[in-house]
Amino acid sequence: MKKDNKNYLLSLSELKKVMFSFELKKFPYLNNFSSNPYTYIKARYYMYSSVLLVFALLRTRITPNSVTIVYALLGIVVGVLLSIPNFYCNLLAVFIAFNKGILDWSDGHLARIKYKASLTGHLLDEYGAALNIIGFYIGLGFFVVHQTGYHFLIYTIPLIVFFNGEQFRTSASVSIINSLSEIIKTEKNNTSIANEVSDTNSKENLKRFLEWITKFGLILDGRARSTDLMLLIVLIDIYYESYLSLYVYGVVFFGLMAKFILSLVLGVRRKWAEQVIQTIK
Repeated sequence: MKKDNKNYLLSLSELKKVMFSFELKKFPYLNNFSSNPYTYIKARYYMYSSVLLVFALLRTRITPNSVTIVYALLGIVVGVLLSIPNFYCNLLAVFIAFNKGILDWSDGHLARIKYKASLTGHLLDEYGAALNIIGFYIGLGFFVVHQTGYHFLIYTIPLIVFFNGEQFRTSASVSIINSLSEIIKTEKNNTSIANEVSDTNSKENLKRFLEWITKFGLILDGRARSTDLMLLIVLIDIYYESYLSLYVYGVVFFGLMAKFILSLVLGVRRKWAEQVIQTIK
């Protein structure tokens, strides 16, 4: 909810102090150049850029959720531009893909300073990140097809969308949320799950399952550093007409396929959904 007073209209130096203090307290490693110089430099670029953006947005009626929606939609834009076999479209895609993170660093600060942070805003942020990953992978697939001339690869693009988006855990989570009250009501009178597995074993199995999924998810997983590496390889291919992106796409494809299979097999065998309900209860 918007504040009535204008206390949120901070000066540029005050805003920088507030935003930097929040980020460095939350992520202390961002202040350590020697251990991770790339993260340090990139974080400073995003932090200074987001200070300027938030400073401007505080003086408008633009809401944090609007900023997040633009961030999410830019993921689709990147996918489309990367899919077009045109030098300048591909360069623009790389530029947007690298810089759209500034919006992601800004929306939360805008919410905390001028508005009230909300669960909807947090979920929208997660949704935006998912759209960005899917959009980039689709664009990368089409880019590789045009770059290499291997047109049969176009048939793998729908698969990479399925592998990334519709995992067992993802689908099960949606189903649980949609019928959570009914599930808990039913389970209160059902002791079969409790007898099947103890709370300790349930939590341990759930933890082990998530660890396995995470291990395979770390293979060029769409997070900032992995995406930056892939963007660099795309740039090399654009300028030198090489095929390095083909190998990157192969690693992404098989990594997501392994994660997809693990999510299904381990999710069913270890009764992931039952364990989540036990944890909630």
